[in-house]
Amino acid sequence: MVFLLLGNDFLGKIKLRKRDILGKVKDIRAKDTLYLIVEKRVWDKIVLGDKRIEYRERTDYWDKRIHNREYKYLKITNGYGNETRPYRLYRYTGATRVMKDSIQCYAINISPDLVIESRDYIESSICHYSGLPSTSSYTER
Repeated sequence: MVFLLLGNDFLGKIKLRKRDILGKVKDIRAKDTLYLIVEKRVWDKIVLGDKRIEYRERTDYWDKRIHNREYKYLKITNGYGNETRPYRLYRYTGATRVMKDSIQCYAINISPDLVIESRDYIESSICHYSGLPSTSSYTER
């Protein structure tokens, strides 16, 4: 088991987050995480730091997942697929309702300082992060 020092809490106690053998955060539960999928063009903007806010149109689907819900984490994945897909895990700071191009949307902060862990690209048929075979052909940068 690997631990990552997060700093001190308000009582001065040292906070540690458990990580597994691959260095991934272990204490993340699905119900504490909002999952978003983005396409490659959007993913590249996120990785370059050009995109700091992710928008989701305010529909019944997103209202159920975002409105009046509390999450600890936000996980953005580049495309659908297995555990070898590129992703970023963020500390979730909430969503704000905004108007974008005359459409009501949720605006979600994805600034780089909120990133907890990431696997930005897969460089070959073997995932450099997990060492597992990749089922995707995602090799471009």
